[in-house]
Amino acid sequence: MSSGASLRGFRRCMRPVIAIDGTHLKGRFGGTMFVATAQDGNENVYPIAFGNGDLENNLSWEWFLDCLKGALGHIDNLVFISDRHASIEAEISKVFPYATHTICCWHFAENVKK
Repeated sequence: MSSGASLRGFRRCMRPVIAIDGTHLKGRFGGTMFVATAQDGNENVYPIAFGNGDLENNLSWEWFLDCLKGALGHIDNLVFISDRHASIEAEISKVFPYATHTICCWHFAENVKK
């Protein structure tokens, strides 16, 4: 799910901002891949954690966020960025009640276009 080096690097060197999303996997195995990333000082994607679930629903997001919380521990001023998926919003407020959740500007702009 995550490597010790990625977690230590995030805790020591990154701003406490995590982008999370899920993507549907096609093919023989199917399911959903959940990812948590940050952005490093050179504006590169910095992987924090990933996981596979069967569906993108409340239970799957709760499982992924619980695993992420167990790996990261408590981080002051933590911010999550995601799309407007209802399950993400519900589970962030449950698993990380002290964190701030914001909506990704790109996803917001795409919703406005539609």
